[in-house]
Amino acid sequence: MNNITNAIPSLSSRIVDRYLMCGLASILGVVSVALTLAWRGALIESISITVAVPLFLLLVGSFIMRRSVQINESIENQLQHITTGVCNSPADLVPLIATTPVAAGWNKLLRQINEQGTLGSLEERLRETLDASAGKRWEGIFNALSEGVALTSPNGNVVLVNNALVAMVGATSGDDVVGRDLGQWFATAVSPASAAELEQLQLKSNSFTLELLLGTELSAGVWRLSRTPLIGEAFEQGSSLWSLRDVTQQKLAEEMRNQFVFTATHELRTPLANIKAYAETLIDNDDIDVEHQKGFYNILMSEATRLARFVDDLLDVSQMESGAISVVRHETDMQRLIEEAVEKVTPSLQEKTLAFESKLPAKLPKLRIDKDKIAAVLVNLLSNAAKYTPAGGSVRLLVETDADVIRLQVEDTGIGIAADELPRLCEKFFRSHDTRVQEISGSGLGLAFAQEVARLHGGDITVSSELNVGSRFTLTLPLN
Repeated sequence: MNNITNAIPSLSSRIVDRYLMCGLASILGVVSVALTLAWRGALIESISITVAVPLFLLLVGSFIMRRSVQINESIENQLQHITTGVCNSPADLVPLIATTPVAAGWNKLLRQINEQGTLGSLEERLRETLDASAGKRWEGIFNALSEGVALTSPNGNVVLVNNALVAMVGATSGDDVVGRDLGQWFATAVSPASAAELEQLQLKSNSFTLELLLGTELSAGVWRLSRTPLIGEAFEQGSSLWSLRDVTQQKLAEEMRNQFVFTATHELRTPLANIKAYAETLIDNDDIDVEHQKGFYNILMSEATRLARFVDDLLDVSQMESGAISVVRHETDMQRLIEEAVEKVTPSLQEKTLAFESKLPAKLPKLRIDKDKIAAVLVNLLSNAAKYTPAGGSVRLLVETDADVIRLQVEDTGIGIAADELPRLCEKFFRSHDTRVQEISGSGLGLAFAQEVARLHGGDITVSSELNVGSRFTLTLPLN
């Protein structure tokens, strides 16, 4: 194609050639006439003039004609360069330096072409910029997800992974995970039983959701893993999308709620059964002496009080869950508050023959607090000390003050608390897994309520304990 194009003569050459051919034909005709005249006896001078004048005019005309078509020739040559590939694009065409209408039109056409090329280039750059920006934005969103996400090829190797999953499987960076089998990462992070179950499910091609235990206990961690096969032209057949979520807190909350339901059933059933039994005894037996009747009535009152206390705990939890719990502050005599709290738990201490010691400063300051709620907290701490201390042990109440705070410490020689359970001790519904604790009735709500009351007063409750040695609970309240 290029050879054919190069063989085509330019516009001016074609026009001049045709002009010269016509001129030469005319001169030949003139020469023929001149020769005829000479044969008839005409003068040689007249014949020469007859031939020279047309020839001169022919040469001058060809020169003028070539100048006239020079602009057209330049345009034609540039267009031939586009055709032959000498110019890469219409934007490489050169404007003409002339004032003729043809040159002006050519230059205007080039300006329009260049403007369109500039706009097209700008549009392309904008598209590339926007595509790159969108890609970075989606990459940022992908890596900001709290849930681990990964894309695997048909052979199970990781193609794409976000930062959350990298952190969860214990890798240093995404480069450590990409290109490797995802199942192997899970197998090293979870318990052997969960790893075996995952290995069996991986052999299947369908979707699945599996909860993986990181240890033998829920507190060690629980992951919820899901796999979904990807279908579509954008994905290689057999590719899968994986999502990994840490559901440890959710499973612990479910466990605590289940334990609470069990405890609540026990807490309700036992006093109700006692109330029903003693009430039926009083109704069916008219010959019970007065002293026995008083004893039965005292038991009925005790069980009713136990039920009322449990209902109060439920109401306190409901208020904590809704954020509706509040404090009503009044100036309170701390000396009297402590004495009333000790008086309430004295029967429990005496029942188990526990030695009790109370050590208070000579004078305690008055505080602006919610008396009923702080008293309930102190009673709860003393009751727990009595409840979880074996018979013959001791309970001690120590009160200290300094320039800013007052500390009420309740110490016991009870069964103590395991170190790994201390951080969860003030969680709602939590109770120790120690079998000795499980044998003692309790709702797992008292300490959660006490911690919330302390927080609302600007204070705190701290715990130190040693298993089989004893525990110390410290209620700290600001003086101002």
